Amino acid sequence: MTKRRFRAAAVQTLAKLGDFDFNIALATRYVEDAARQGAELIVFPECMDTGYLFDSPEHCRELAETLTDGPFVKALAALSRKHGVYIASGITEWDPAKEKIFNTGIMFDRKGEVACHYHKQFLATHDQNWFAFGERGCPVVETDLGKIGLLICFDGRIPEIFRAMTMQGAEVIVDMANFFAMDQADMWGPARSYENGVWLVAATKAGYERSIYYPGGSMIVDPKGRVLSKVPYETHGLSIATIDLDAAADKSIYTANDKIADRRPETYGIMALPYEKTPVYGVADRPLIPSKSVTKVAAVQIHVTPDCSVAEVLDMVDHTAKLGAKVITLPEYAFSAQYILTPAEATAAADQAAANLASVAKISARYGCLIAAPIVERAAAGLYVTTVLIGSDGKEIGRYRKTHLTAEERKWAVAGFDYPVFDTPFGRIGVMSGYDAVFPETSRCLAIGAADIILWPAALREPFERELLAVPRAEDNRVAVVLANRVDSPYPGGSVVIPPTGFPQWDINIAAPRVMKLGAVMPKHIDLAVCRQKMMIPKVDMFANRLVETYAPIVAA
Repeated sequence: MTKRRFRAAAVQTLAKLGDFDFNIALATRYVEDAARQGAELIVFPECMDTGYLFDSPEHCRELAETLTDGPFVKALAALSRKHGVYIASGITEWDPAKEKIFNTGIMFDRKGEVACHYHKQFLATHDQNWFAFGERGCPVVETDLGKIGLLICFDGRIPEIFRAMTMQGAEVIVDMANFFAMDQADMWGPARSYENGVWLVAATKAGYERSIYYPGGSMIVDPKGRVLSKVPYETHGLSIATIDLDAAADKSIYTANDKIADRRPETYGIMALPYEKTPVYGVADRPLIPSKSVTKVAAVQIHVTPDCSVAEVLDMVDHTAKLGAKVITLPEYAFSAQYILTPAEATAAADQAAANLASVAKISARYGCLIAAPIVERAAAGLYVTTVLIGSDGKEIGRYRKTHLTAEERKWAVAGFDYPVFDTPFGRIGVMSGYDAVFPETSRCLAIGAADIILWPAALREPFERELLAVPRAEDNRVAVVLANRVDSPYPGGSVVIPPTGFPQWDINIAAPRVMKLGAVMPKHIDLAVCRQKMMIPKVDMFANRLVETYAPIVAA
């Protein structure tokens, strides 16, 4: 029988390289402490048995243990049996049958039996010096503490692994980590929990291991992306919180939407293509003319209100273009006075679309710029929530029809079915509209389609759409994201341009404080060469290193 509520503990400590006795004694103390405090799931960091920064592949092989007779593995199994708890830990595994070393996550059940066995997939730079890429997919196991998935550290830096586990029913995801930077704890962990609606129990190290500094950040995050418990940075200890599995069953967002039920897996097929068959393949090797490689983009925080007319909206767009912006985007429904349209209002907006596009086209042609104009489009199949790209000659380049509709939009709109990326003189450009951005698949499909810049006309309703999702949508994909938000939506203002490498300060509210003013313009120069360089760190390509054969749960209709 599954317990719907239980206590979990994430351990923040520091293993000693090559010292099994020390690491076993350390783990024993933490298990006993966590068990005394009622924890039934106890999580340790990555490579807790051996340490991480080996001298060489040979040194790693010398220390690696098997699942059957390794000293640390046997000690954890005994501790699980003794205390009747689940214990998950990262280990350095030698697989004698495959003659490979894996960066492994293992979880023991209350009887000391292996409940889940996982190999790290998305290997960081040091990982690739001694570990093989994972060969066990994205396993999720059913336990008396709910459905649990395991991943390791850098696996959380791309959205697919978390998502594949969620689509297999994971309620709790365990992350055994060596966080190198605070943003892994402060942003990526909560972002993955929020976008998937699952619990996260993340354990990482704190301190120095040779040349590596681990800041810490062990934490427990709820399915709404809220950090319930966290060990302070640069300290050792336990993060303990109560897990309520019913919270993971609630995938609701907005008034009547669902983060999982509203997915469009039939449109995500590009995510499962082999890297060599995708448009992003080899993009870093395509030549760019230096004088044309930098594009000035702008998010214009302007839309119709009772006090701001269509003419005034167009005047602000004209002013932005006059100041040299070459790619301009407006918020969602910029030519309407409401961020939610009734069927009658949508019909009226469609009636005005042609006239508004004609006015935008004149501005584009006058200044030689590209303008993304959000409209309601009337077509044979019905009304669409559409963003039209008008090019520097005043002619239409193409249009994107919103794929993920809100509950209110479903009353009158037809959903789009693809994620086009348009070649323009200012880079390759894609669009995600409003609610689209809640789904990591949207920006991922655009980036795999070789977008340099993703325009995001929006009417944000929740703080975490900006605070947790905006920067990962750029950094996950190494693209620039141009967010233009309304000022009358439930989470108003805060339009921003995010470069492909994110911000030096990971907290977007510090790096780009939210501006609330109607008419604010957020410009930035974007270097397309940086957008096309998909290496986050040496040997870690955000697309080439993906193990697409494990992503079937994401694209299954």
